[in-house]
Amino acid sequence: MNKTLKIIIIASISMLVISYLSYIFYGIIRYSHSSDWQTYKQYIWIFKDSAKKDINTNFCFSYVKERDVYNNFDYKDIYNVMVWEFKDLGNAELKKSTINQNVDLEDVKFDSGEILNKGSKLELTINYGFVFNSAINVNLDKYSKIERTFKETNYKGFYGSINQMSFSDEKGEHQILLDFTKRITPTLFLFYKGHQSFYIIMIYSKNLFDENIIKILNLE
Repeated sequence: MNKTLKIIIIASISMLVISYLSYIFYGIIRYSHSSDWQTYKQYIWIFKDSAKKDINTNFCFSYVKERDVYNNFDYKDIYNVMVWEFKDLGNAELKKSTINQNVDLEDVKFDSGEILNKGSKLELTINYGFVFNSAINVNLDKYSKIERTFKETNYKGFYGSINQMSFSDEKGEHQILLDFTKRITPTLFLFYKGHQSFYIIMIYSKNLFDENIIKILNLE
């Protein structure tokens, strides 16, 4: 192999590696959430005044992106409260969001994405560039169980035990996978429309509790 050919091959391989790495970093920069320890303060209104004093702010945080914001609150050092805003669904009709049971989630994989809360009791695998235009649907796997459901003017949901669940778009395509990695977990789940936006709220704990936990929330 002559010297010129070697240079061409090495240059071609280098360009391929650079292109691949550029693609990876572009996805990370454009689609990934940023960690934040202040943004959650903008969402504390979701709690009634009587509950705010029991929030441990040392363990509150957010993952922020332009069109969605994920917040985690620690309540009484017992409960995690997830408040996830999806800004593009501000005009969506609550009735169009469905809750589906016994869905096979074992083979849900994304070509590219990120994992939030890696190694924690609730891991979230998110498809890069996901979009919810007119609805967001929830899908529960066969090990998850709904015990009671709720439906009011501006929210609906259920109380039950969750193993895995996904959020899919209006076409039924999975976009976000949520996995309780330690064990099936008691969970209160809500779709909520208020404050000119759309939210998914989850309250979960390793300890048993009942649907009355909803009373800590300001859902007016």
